[in-house]
Amino acid sequence: MTAGSSPPAFTLQTSSHPLYTNPALADICMGCGSCAGACPISGIDSMDPRKLIRMATLKMEKELLSLDWPWKCTLCGRCEQACPVGVEIVELIRTLRSTRKRALVPGSIQLGGTTCLEQGNNIGIPKDDFLQVLHELQEETKKCTGPDSSVPIDVRGSRLLITVNSKIPFVEPENLQWWWRIFYAAGESWTIPADNWEAVNWGFFSGDDDAARTMVGRIVDNLERLSCQALLLPECGHAAHATITGLQRWFPEALKQYTIYTALDLLTEYIDTKRIRINKGLCYERTTYHDPCHYSRNDWVTPAGNSAEQARKITRTCCPNFIEMTPNRRDSYCCGAGGGTMATPFEAERIFHGRIKARQIRETGARVVVTSCPTCRDQLQAVLNREFELDIKVRFPWQLVSEALLPAEKQP
Repeated sequence: MTAGSSPPAFTLQTSSHPLYTNPALADICMGCGSCAGACPISGIDSMDPRKLIRMATLKMEKELLSLDWPWKCTLCGRCEQACPVGVEIVELIRTLRSTRKRALVPGSIQLGGTTCLEQGNNIGIPKDDFLQVLHELQEETKKCTGPDSSVPIDVRGSRLLITVNSKIPFVEPENLQWWWRIFYAAGESWTIPADNWEAVNWGFFSGDDDAARTMVGRIVDNLERLSCQALLLPECGHAAHATITGLQRWFPEALKQYTIYTALDLLTEYIDTKRIRINKGLCYERTTYHDPCHYSRNDWVTPAGNSAEQARKITRTCCPNFIEMTPNRRDSYCCGAGGGTMATPFEAERIFHGRIKARQIRETGARVVVTSCPTCRDQLQAVLNREFELDIKVRFPWQLVSEALLPAEKQP
């Protein structure tokens, strides 16, 4: 919800007050079932979005708060997209998440958020270890860029502030080099903060708005402390959504002061302004694109508001044998791992949720699937690929661009 917008359809009060609904929205639910028909996990735990709305209308607070179903939901927004009268179902689900006792939040979602508040990142990587990873990768990156390249840490006056998904330096640190190579080719002025560099906002996943505000505030603090001019939002679709909505809600002045980029915004700017040159048509295998929910259904919240088109333009540039996954992009389904569900114990439900996405991929005949969300990549590559025998490779747009960069002597 943006600053100054109308209140959510549903609000959970303290235990002394019943669950109530905003008549302006909730009472207009017609019970048509469009939301239930659109939801990939309707039927799990004998629940669906329509039942959730009815229970809220009937003030069944105790029963609602006992459900695990809101944590199996990926907040993908298909239910709201299908609703003919605009009931804010996703806001209800986030309210249910926020009202559950923190000790009963499933999986590692609450632990990740608490760890981030205490140590500056969701996994708890010590500062010295993080800096050591960066320095080691810097030496490796020089082999692809040049001896004059470096990884700028806490450099004041840099144009662009970079945030990092803590999973990457912990699990696949070499992936950081894709962006570094692009920055070098573009002649970008950039820096990574030594502290509070975490990109992913688990406070948003758990419904803990106080934690979410603190995490977004740390990004703003780094922008101010390092006198940067622009922010590169987290690559993860949900995390980017959490950051930009957090800025709108709690730090609207930052939106006026700083240029805000998604990963797709920045790549598109580099290509359109010829700050980088790439070897077009590097991959000739049949390729399709998977729309992460918060880079497509909710791309109204991103700075340019056209993430889906940006992603396709970048993908087609590198992969000319491109095919759309569905004729109507609104028919694209969630992969089944968003909204923090990858960090919950509900693996069987994630696989069931992803069955429609797996079918859509198979019907394209594509061997390469491009997506702009690390969580989507993990679900598609490590889970759906195995469970549904898709035989696909999954790539990021920035990975494609990094691998297709022309040699330094041919860059602008």
